[in-house]
Amino acid sequence: MKNKRLLRHLTIALLVAGSAACTMAPELPDNSRLRVEKVNYRCADGVGMSVTYTAGPQGGAADLVWDGHVFKLQQQLSGSGARYGDGTLTLFTKGDEAFVQKGDETVLRDCNVAS
Repeated sequence: MKNKRLLRHLTIALLVAGSAACTMAPELPDNSRLRVEKVNYRCADGVGMSVTYTAGPQGGAADLVWDGHVFKLQQQLSGSGARYGDGTLTLFTKGDEAFVQKGDETVLRDCNVAS
């Protein structure tokens, strides 16, 4: 008898929680979750680059513009900060700082968000 009562209470609780979750978090179209932010950086020796970060349900990406070229980078796993790459170029960011590597060579260093 106690088990039936407990089961009934659990079932009601799950139904109430499920319907509350449905009303509290309506499903939105995928494009409504897309976030875009453009950041300009000033690096060592006065070199500049701009990065347009995109984050959405399918993951993150960064379009890096440097020296007249656009590099389309995909977000990758990172232990700290953020990392974007395309197999050749890798952008590392943490807070307002960034640097770029081509293979094992750092090609843009000491980059900070330009004010």
